[in-house]
Amino acid sequence: MSALLASVVCGCTTIIAVDVIPERLKKAKEFGATHTINAKEADPVAAVRDITAGGAEYSLECVGNPKVLRQAVDVLPRRGVCGLLGVVPPGTEVGLDMDLIMNGRTVRGVLAGDSISDLFIPKLLDLYSQGRFPFDKLITFYPFDEINKAADDMVHGLVIKPVLRL
Repeated sequence: MSALLASVVCGCTTIIAVDVIPERLKKAKEFGATHTINAKEADPVAAVRDITAGGAEYSLECVGNPKVLRQAVDVLPRRGVCGLLGVVPPGTEVGLDMDLIMNGRTVRGVLAGDSISDLFIPKLLDLYSQGRFPFDKLITFYPFDEINKAADDMVHGLVIKPVLRL
């Protein structure tokens, strides 16, 4: 959802959110997604290609799932760029169509937003104070003794960013 908020701030005109949890897709719409795709109900690659008339110039893999990374690359047209944000355990492998990469697509990892934190964090706070980056709406607080509930709620799509209070 943070990537979606960033897409809105950057002025992207077509923002497609893909998920398997309807509640998160509803939230994505509220945060500025122009289109949503439930990957349990539709082929996300075909749907993105249809919405974009041939492919998304940029895609982001945000969940650390090799299958989703493959889909994020497969939606790209020539010269398209896929950013890998999702955290994975060391040794996680993915299969990609090498012809797609050879024909001008780029796949690159993104670490901490590829930003300089001394500049980026004040900018985020400025955007937040303007009401343009409402990251507080992504957060749900839990007392520390409800750690299991927080994790369960996140897994089931009931919350986006559970934060524990000590």
